[in-house]
Amino acid sequence: MICLTRSTSARKSGVNSARSIPPSAPGSPPPGKTRSLVYGLQPRATQGMLDFDYSCGRDTPLAAAMIYPFGSHHIQKFYWGTKAALLLVYTSVEEAVKKHPDADVVINFAPSCSVYSSTLDIMRFSSQIKKVAIIAEGVPERHAREILHLAKEEDILIVGPTTVGGIKAGCFKVCNSGGMMDNIIASKLYRAGSVGYVSKSGGMFNELNNILSLVTNSTYEGIAIGGDRYPGSTFIDHLLRYEADPDCKMLVLLGEVGGIEEYRVIDAVKLGKVRKPIVAWAIGTCAKMFATEVQFRRAGSMANLLMETVDTKNAAMKATRIVAPEMFEDLPDVLRETCNVLVARGAVRPKPEREPPVIPMDYKWAQELGLIRKPAAFVSTISDERSHELLYEDIGLVPQSLPSIPIQRPGTRLTRPTVQVILKFESDF
Repeated sequence: MICLTRSTSARKSGVNSARSIPPSAPGSPPPGKTRSLVYGLQPRATQGMLDFDYSCGRDTPLAAAMIYPFGSHHIQKFYWGTKAALLLVYTSVEEAVKKHPDADVVINFAPSCSVYSSTLDIMRFSSQIKKVAIIAEGVPERHAREILHLAKEEDILIVGPTTVGGIKAGCFKVCNSGGMMDNIIASKLYRAGSVGYVSKSGGMFNELNNILSLVTNSTYEGIAIGGDRYPGSTFIDHLLRYEADPDCKMLVLLGEVGGIEEYRVIDAVKLGKVRKPIVAWAIGTCAKMFATEVQFRRAGSMANLLMETVDTKNAAMKATRIVAPEMFEDLPDVLRETCNVLVARGAVRPKPEREPPVIPMDYKWAQELGLIRKPAAFVSTISDERSHELLYEDIGLVPQSLPSIPIQRPGTRLTRPTVQVILKFESDF
């Protein structure tokens, strides 16, 4: 068993334990060394992030510790490859930030009712925390707007609300982005590509990873900004980051019906702020087939004006140097052609493939898939618990009109009605 934090005795003495992984020095972490704090108990999502980090060959995982204000200090058990790993769980953001000065990202799993208060608490430490991902859906728009306003004042990048997170291939992933490990391996997200993209849809986020792995040299970084009416960050915020990153050679934008954020990208292209090749498309073309405007699940996915329809957006993008397909089915071909041009110019150089490490499958998941079987731990020849009702000698243990039960005397044998009632009483508990 290994510990992914510093032990209590090590913290007191100032000496790193041989069984722990010490945090890096304070300041901006180098590429591939980003550390985060996980707000809320989400063991499955956290384990998925650790598995991805392990497949990428990281020395330390993205998650440095967890925060859960509604309990006491304790330790959560995870796996780092095949070895057991421990993460400390703190009861306050302040304590977690102090103990982990290398963590500059917080993944906020708080429910919509407490997102506002928890995010404000996190933003009090803006000198260290520079990025916050808000996963919850249904955050009140007034709260989302206030969070956005305060984040701009504190110079904090917000991703979400209503987001599946983001992923930087070969470095780290946030929340459940990228799907399960078999999909991550198939999409080649364990090593860096050259394409940076931004999307609203979480489902299309994973589909883009698959498409890019088939027709380009795969994903460099991807962000799902969320589908709310007031997202913490917009398309142009992330595209400008990609534009300034020399390792990102090609940009992809996947918009949708509703909102006007695509027009800010169009203006940036016209003004020369975005110079790299960019492929874009707005999904939701079926909206015109309905007699009235349709709300596509998320709050921001509804066209209230003509300029918010996908046909108008796609036409406006085609009028610039943005490469836009005629329909979504043509998107893979357009991506392939654009990437081939970059390869021909020498801007993109295909990298040799490497075999990712094998991630062990969890026992419960393997059992659900029918890949393994486990012998019964208890065998009974008189009772049967395999059906929805407990049976005793083929008699259902249901409330029945039974005679009064005599008090058992030492050395006497229980009658069948007595045994039946006792078993029924035990099954209720």
